[in-house]
Amino acid sequence: MFSAGLRLELRLRLRQGLSALGALGFLAVALTAVGLTLGQYPERLRPAGPAIGWAMTVLALVYANADWWLDQVESGLNQRLRVGARDFAGFIFGRLFAGWLAALPWLLVAAWLIALFYSQPLPVALALAAGLLIASPALVGLSAFIAALRVLMGSVGVLIGAAALPLALPFVMVGVGLTETLSLAALGLSLGLSLLQTVVFAQTTRWILSLV
Repeated sequence: MFSAGLRLELRLRLRQGLSALGALGFLAVALTAVGLTLGQYPERLRPAGPAIGWAMTVLALVYANADWWLDQVESGLNQRLRVGARDFAGFIFGRLFAGWLAALPWLLVAAWLIALFYSQPLPVALALAAGLLIASPALVGLSAFIAALRVLMGSVGVLIGAAALPLALPFVMVGVGLTETLSLAALGLSLGLSLLQTVVFAQTTRWILSLV
């Protein structure tokens, strides 16, 4: 079932490739809006760039995956798998893994956009990319968790999903720390946090979908 979920998700991602471009457009608009707000204070813009970029990237990633699981539920596939498949969790984790693979190039482009919009030097740009790639499994897991809440709760789930966004704050803090001090200890802390939250979000997402 893991491979079935993997193939399905990759097929959907290829078919809906424009949604990734739309999310990058959303990110560019958000970065521009914050930049225009702080533009009259250029001395504040560059130091604040990494933190703003991390927060906007999380929002854009959630936006890009807002409809995750919706097709699975609306088609009745989720219910059939939940009742008849022995490895329902494997199917969910397969889709999560494929979503993570699809997010990797997107996050690299996001790091480049942040560095470009806020005039970050090359070391900061590299640290941003490293931090986003390390945190990518958990960020994808967070997006899947919020999307599952939306599917379960309907329109109310959007508000619950927004309330869940503070769960990404540890990544913002650790990611900004990487841009200031790129060290093995900081990378290890970020990796450990990412793995822990990936497990939590993946298991919670599976549990929520088992209720649908």
